[in-house]
Amino acid sequence: MLHKTVLTASLLAAALVSAFAAEPVLEFKVNKNAPRTAGMCGPTHDEEVIFGLGSDGKQHYFAVGTDVRGPGITIWQSEDMVNWKDVGRVFTQANKPAILESGGRGFAYTFRNVEIGGDGAYKFLDTPAQGNNRLGNAFWAPCIYYHEPDQTYYLYYCCSAFGVRNSFIGCAKSKTLDKGWEDCGQLIHTRVGDGKRFNAIDPAVIRDEKGTPWMIYGSYFGGIALVELDSKDPSKLLHPGTHGKTVASRTTDTVFDISTLEKAKTAPKNEPGGGAGIEGASLLYNPLRGYYYLFVTYDNLEWSYHCRVGRSKNIEGPYLDYNGKPLIADQRKLGENTVYGTKIIGPYRWKSDNAGWAGTGHTTVFQAGGKTMFGSNSKWQGAPGSFLGLRRVFWSKDGWPMLSPCLYAGEGFSIGSGEEYVDDKLIPFDNTVKKDGILNSGESAQWDFIVFSQSQDRTNRRVDESTIYTIKADGTIEGGGTWKIGTWNSVMLIADGRTKDGKGFGQHILTNGVSMLVELPGGVKADGVCAYGWDQDRKCQTVFFTGLTDKGVTVWGQRIPPSSTKAN
Repeated sequence: MLHKTVLTASLLAAALVSAFAAEPVLEFKVNKNAPRTAGMCGPTHDEEVIFGLGSDGKQHYFAVGTDVRGPGITIWQSEDMVNWKDVGRVFTQANKPAILESGGRGFAYTFRNVEIGGDGAYKFLDTPAQGNNRLGNAFWAPCIYYHEPDQTYYLYYCCSAFGVRNSFIGCAKSKTLDKGWEDCGQLIHTRVGDGKRFNAIDPAVIRDEKGTPWMIYGSYFGGIALVELDSKDPSKLLHPGTHGKTVASRTTDTVFDISTLEKAKTAPKNEPGGGAGIEGASLLYNPLRGYYYLFVTYDNLEWSYHCRVGRSKNIEGPYLDYNGKPLIADQRKLGENTVYGTKIIGPYRWKSDNAGWAGTGHTTVFQAGGKTMFGSNSKWQGAPGSFLGLRRVFWSKDGWPMLSPCLYAGEGFSIGSGEEYVDDKLIPFDNTVKKDGILNSGESAQWDFIVFSQSQDRTNRRVDESTIYTIKADGTIEGGGTWKIGTWNSVMLIADGRTKDGKGFGQHILTNGVSMLVELPGGVKADGVCAYGWDQDRKCQTVFFTGLTDKGVTVWGQRIPPSSTKAN
């Protein structure tokens, strides 16, 4: 699976050997002189990543997403999840799905009106088409699912008229990920006045522990829905015509007040059902914990986009956050800024170099060898478009996902002296953080720490900024804090991958990890993981911390390197 990494920034590595003789020097798939978006897939929106078969007969990482450069669903390919290349489109002018008709501007389509029967079948209507003509792009937020029984990939795409529930989820299938997509037709259609709750965009599909495929979807209106797919033919719903069950929403309502739907077009915050700003969901099953993890996105996609998570023993829920609060909650009773779900990432900025990302929502969660990976949209001032930012997932001692503050740069799995799968073989990987690494091989070191805010931010441009602290060799933090590291057993999850013979596998191992317990001045106390990563903006190796407080608040930390290691 994952190939051994080769250091391209070799001169920088040599300098690090001298600067940090007491710590390992990792190899990264990055270029010291590349822009800050290097190692990120894009520009593109709403990506999903899968490891699977290309038309060349070989396994690669593939990402699909809405192309911000022009209409269509882009297919990207990578060998290492860092260096990506555009390898084509799912649909072309000659190969367009039946639900779409030409909009007259090259490959730009409008959404044809359809009538849905009680059995879920549809027929085209002669009424004027409705589409996202302002953008000239009918496709939104695709996802891909590999169905092992027929060794076929199923791509779920959606089309939508902007700002209303006139939306559609369809399916295409192929034996390879970069070519040969064949349209299978519609699964779900929603429209203003249909008496339903959800908005048919943003699909994501997984298998449950019994091998049954399920799809979650939903955006803006009505929250997130879950529907069961046909195990024999996952291009179809098991029960055609159904719109599914609510698994996450900002209200406890089960139906809309239809009379106010038209008002919602011009005043989105008045949209009934409290679903506004919850979208871009994904699901992950961790068999070692026996939990399904539901990742959902909140707030404004241009800035305050952020991700929260809940978990359940049952794929149909209920999904609860770290504090036992449900992801279905009535904000009208809780208050405008109260939202449940354990927040694991949001817009942030490191004070030491004024770097960070915003728009960190619409998630993809997948397995890559011995690593669980998390991806989301990433935007920032001066950076063109939106890029896919991939991060490693670390599991807390009680089974909650914690994200790396560092974007993935090609390094191996880095919880201590762990292991990873390379070409389907287990190999050792040493990334143990010792005291010298935390302290820059000195008596003290400066660290950035971010404590993520918990309330929502629908309209403002709030960014969680770090505070700089000095960590000392005696285990104290200047200003009245403490820190310590230790060793603990953590879980590596290996599932839903594909080996070279095309068979799925689901293995797991335990590895010794490096824990870090931090109590910051002011009383914020977090328990988590300490590991090495790549400082994207300074272009050097660093040490980071990711952890949770006893209230489920995410805390990140990152070592500030001495000036000698900063990029020129």
